[in-house]
Amino acid sequence: MAAPLYERLKNYARKNRISFSMPGHKSGRGLRNDLISLDVTELEETENLHHGGKYVKEAQRLLSRLYGSNKSYILTGGSTAAIQAMICGSVKPGGLLLAASDCHQSVINTCALLGIRIRFFPKEIDSEFKVPKYTAAIKEYITDDTDAVIITSPNYYGVCSDIEKIAAECHERNIPLLVDEAHGAHFIADSRFPETAVKYADAVCHSAHKTLNAMNGAAYLHLNGSLINTQRTEKALSMFQSSSPSYVIAASADTARDELASGNEWNRTYNLCKDLRSKLIQAGIKVLENDDMTRLVLNFTTFGITGFEASRILSQNGIDIEMADLFNIVLIITPSNTLNDLEALFKTVTQITAANTKTTSFPRVPIPPLCNETLSPGKAFFSARTEISLADADGRVSCVSVTPYPPGIPVIRMGETIKKEQIEYINYILLSGGEVTGLSDGKITVAE
Repeated sequence: MAAPLYERLKNYARKNRISFSMPGHKSGRGLRNDLISLDVTELEETENLHHGGKYVKEAQRLLSRLYGSNKSYILTGGSTAAIQAMICGSVKPGGLLLAASDCHQSVINTCALLGIRIRFFPKEIDSEFKVPKYTAAIKEYITDDTDAVIITSPNYYGVCSDIEKIAAECHERNIPLLVDEAHGAHFIADSRFPETAVKYADAVCHSAHKTLNAMNGAAYLHLNGSLINTQRTEKALSMFQSSSPSYVIAASADTARDELASGNEWNRTYNLCKDLRSKLIQAGIKVLENDDMTRLVLNFTTFGITGFEASRILSQNGIDIEMADLFNIVLIITPSNTLNDLEALFKTVTQITAANTKTTSFPRVPIPPLCNETLSPGKAFFSARTEISLADADGRVSCVSVTPYPPGIPVIRMGETIKKEQIEYINYILLSGGEVTGLSDGKITVAE
C-alpha cells in the first residue's frame, strides 16, 4: 500500500527547512502539541461550531472583545469562506460589488456563484517594485447602483490603504465596506503595526493561519454596524463551510487568539525584522518600504535576477519563502521564526547578490491594463464554452480566472474580454518560471 501525499509531506517535514511562508506556526513550532487529540465531531460534549453553545459563544465573544467588533466568528474554511459570507450578507443577486483591482480571486468566484456583477477601481503600481500601492480614496468610483465595496488591506506585499477614509466615503452613501485583511490578523499585537480595519469597516476577515499560531484554514470574520445583514451572513457561513468543521482547526484559531491577547512576542519579532531590514539595505538589497514591518519584500532586479530565480536559490539552501513574482520575493516573519532563521536568510541573500554583478538592464513586460468592464462572472461561468489556445484568445470572453498563484490576483478575470497584453504578460510569467492557475496545457476556456 502507498500513501503518496502523506509520504511526500513526511519527507518534507524530515528536512527541517526554514520557513518564511504561511502558516504562521512555522511547521508546528508554535502549535500546542495536543491539538491532534481534539479531532472530534459535533457531539453533546463538544457543541456545534455552526450552532454554538456556551463554549463556542464564549470563544467568539473573546475574539470580538479582542478585535473590538460587534460580533466575531471562528471559521475553518479560511478567509475564502469569510469573503463568501460577507459578500452574501451585503449584495443580493444582480447587485453590484465595487472591488479593488488587486482583489483575491475568491471575490470573483463568489460573484460568479451568487450572480453578482463586479466592477473594479484602479490601484497605482509602484514603479520600482511593480506592486500595488495603497488606496487613499474611492469616492469617485462609487455609483448609485453600488451595493458594497471590497478592498484588500494589507495586500500581499504588506501595503495598507486608508481604511478610515474609505469607510467614511462608503458610509456617506450608506454603503458597507468589506475589508479582506487576511494578512493582518496580528496588527493588534503592537501599536507600531497599522490599525486594524475592524475599527472602521463593516465586515473584516482575517486568515489566522497566515501570521498567527493557527492551522491552515483557521480564520476570523468580524461584523460591525447595521449595513450588513447579519442573519444572512451567519447563514452563509454554514452554507459555504463544511457541515462537519474541523475542531482541530477551530481550536487552533481559539488558542491563537488567546496567545495574541496575552503575549508580547510580536514586539520582539518587530524589532528583529527592523534590524534585518537595515542590514539588507546596507548590503545593497532593495527592500520595499511597506506598512507591515514583518512582511519582507526583496527585489533583486538590479542584479538581473527575477523573484522566481531568487526563490529557487533560497529553496536550494533549505529556505522556503511565501511567494515570488517576476520582480520580488515575499517573506512572512512571525514569532515562531528564530534569530537563527533570520541570520540564515541574510547569509543566503547576500550570497546571491555577491555571486551576481549589478546591471542596469532587466527584461520587463508591461503590466496589463485594468479591466474597465462591469463583469458578470456568473454569466460567463455558466455559458456555453470551449477550450482554445491562449495565443488565440485575444478578444474572447474568458469563462475562468487566470491567476499567478500566489498571490491569487487574477490577470484575466472570469467574464472579462481578453486582451493581447494579458496574454503576453501571462506567457512571460510562465517562461520566467512562475505558476499560473486557470490554464490547461496552454489552453483557456472561453465563451462560444
